[in-house]
Amino acid sequence: MLHTIEIGLHTQFIGEILDVKVERDTLGEDGKPDILKVDPIIYSTKAQGYYQVGELIGKAYSMGKKS
Repeated sequence: MLHTIEIGLHTQFIGEILDVKVERDTLGEDGKPDILKVDPIIYSTKAQGYYQVGELIGKAYSMGKKS
């Protein structure tokens, strides 16, 4: 853990990811984790609800650029 910050009634922990484990069946053909196979659950504090990752809406570094 790099830092601990007290935020009112909560504590924020800031750290560094040193290692990641993943089930083989969640890997894509390139050997890297496939977000759709991992199927993570994401929590929104604002909406106080849980969400899933959906469809691809654009490619990084090219979305919004004119051809």
